[in-house]
Amino acid sequence: MLDWTELLTIATVSWLGIMSPGPDFVVVVRHSVSYGRRHGLTAALGVTTGTVVPLAYATFGAALLATQSDLVYLILQYAGSTYLAWLGFRALRSRPAPPDLDPLRLASPDTPDTALEASPIPTEVPTRLRTFWTGVLITSLNAKAGLFYLSLFAMAVSANTPVAPRLLYCAYILISTMIWTSVVATLFGHGTVRRTFRAFGHWFDRFMGGVFILLALRTAFARR
Repeated sequence: MLDWTELLTIATVSWLGIMSPGPDFVVVVRHSVSYGRRHGLTAALGVTTGTVVPLAYATFGAALLATQSDLVYLILQYAGSTYLAWLGFRALRSRPAPPDLDPLRLASPDTPDTALEASPIPTEVPTRLRTFWTGVLITSLNAKAGLFYLSLFAMAVSANTPVAPRLLYCAYILISTMIWTSVVATLFGHGTVRRTFRAFGHWFDRFMGGVFILLALRTAFARR
């Protein structure tokens, strides 16, 4: 039987975690501004899919291993920070486009591949599959996310709660994650917002690269 007190606690606290800025928020914003709303929504889907991993830890107790083993925690921590740093350094290498090229046109997901190939500069517009997997890896390698959901379930869910309600809580969190990240992608992928950010050209990409590196450092040196 569903415990409404548990559900209310999960619903309230999980939204606080979902809406707090972190690596998943940054990756959705960057893809939305740089490549358009479709890429932003694809990144949002990837983030939501990646959330399945920390939720599995929390729901079935696999994260207990991470809380008891310093080695496992460190592996997750450094794997996540290394991937964030790699994304950051890639963004820092962003180069300015020639004045006669419209960065919004080049970044548009509707731009034909032939047009991109004919461009005199490397546009490096990722495929939507690559965008999806970036979102998945960003979230699934986030050790803090696993510990957050483990703490949430340990605090709010009774040890006697059956599997069915636990899965329902997970479904609620996944739906909430998709809703929030989709809102973020839609807002930052809007033409006016994109033009505002893209007016800074490659400096926006470099700024986001710096944010990724700062997040990587925070993740690498964070304590439990």
